Amino acid sequence: MPRSWRRSALAAALLVGGPGSPTSAQAPTYRVTYRLRVVERTGIDTRLLATAVVSGPPETNLRLSLQAGTAELQGLLATLPEPDTVNLAGLFFGRRPSGRSRRGLPLWEEDSYRRWARIAWGGSARLHPFGPERPGQRRALWVEIAVDRESAAGQTRPSEEVSIIDPAVAFNAQAVVPPRRVTVRLSLVRGDTASSPHALDLVPESAGRRVSFTLGRQRSEFDVTLERPEPPRTGRDSALAVDADVVCLRLLVPGAAEPARVRCGRLDNVARRLALTGGDTLVATFGWPGAR
Repeated sequence: MPRSWRRSALAAALLVGGPGSPTSAQAPTYRVTYRLRVVERTGIDTRLLATAVVSGPPETNLRLSLQAGTAELQGLLATLPEPDTVNLAGLFFGRRPSGRSRRGLPLWEEDSYRRWARIAWGGSARLHPFGPERPGQRRALWVEIAVDRESAAGQTRPSEEVSIIDPAVAFNAQAVVPPRRVTVRLSLVRGDTASSPHALDLVPESAGRRVSFTLGRQRSEFDVTLERPEPPRTGRDSALAVDADVVCLRLLVPGAAEPARVRCGRLDNVARRLALTGGDTLVATFGWPGAR
C-alpha cells in the first residue's frame, strides 16, 4: 500500500534521568542489566502493562519494540559506562497512521530521532515513545529503563525475560551482542536415522572445519565455516543492528561443483535445517559457548 513519509516534530521521545543510587566502582569484569517497565496513566491512576529484564556482558545493547493501538516504536539502546554513572543513548524509529489519501488508501507517518541520558548506575530514565506528556493530557504511556551492573566471573552470555501483563500492548526486548565465538552442533539426518552429533567451537569470519558424518556404511564430509550475514539493505535496519547477533553457517561439499548452502540464525539453540542433494538434511543449532 502506498505510504507517505514525513518527519514529525510532535512525536519526539524524551529520555529524562530519574533518581538512583550509584553502585561500587567498576569491577574488572561485570554484567550489565536493563530493567524495563511499560506504564500507562489514565487520569491519576497508573498501571503496569509489561516488564522486561535483559542482561549480558558489558557490550550488550538493547533492542526494543512497542506497539500500542496503531502506533509503533522500535529502538536500539547502548551504554557508555563511567565510574559512577552511565550514558544511555538510544536511536528510535516511530510509525503511526496520519490519515488517508484521496483514493482512500492509508497514509503513514514515520520519524527517527536520537536521545540520550546520563544516569547513576542503578538509576532510571523515562522514555515517552509516542511524544511527551502535555498539560491536561488524560492518558499517557511511557517506558521506564533502569541500568545496573554486577560483578561476573569470566565470560557471560546474554539473557532475556519479557512479561506481558496487558495484551493490549505488543512489547519485546532483546539483547544485542555480536558473538565472538559460537558453539555449533551438527547432525546429519536421513529419513528416521540421525548421525552422532558434532559440536564445533567456531569463530565468525575465520578458517572453517571439515566435518565427517557416518550413516550406516556411508561416510559424508562437509567443509563448514561461520560468516556474518550480509549488511542490511535499509538504513533503518542498519541503524537498529537487526543482524548484529546473527551468524550464518556456510556448508560446502569438498570437490563438488554445487554451490555452498547457507543458513543463518541467532544463538538461540533452535534447530535449523539445510536440505542436501540426495535427500539428506543437515540439522544445525547455534549457541553461546560455555563460560571461561
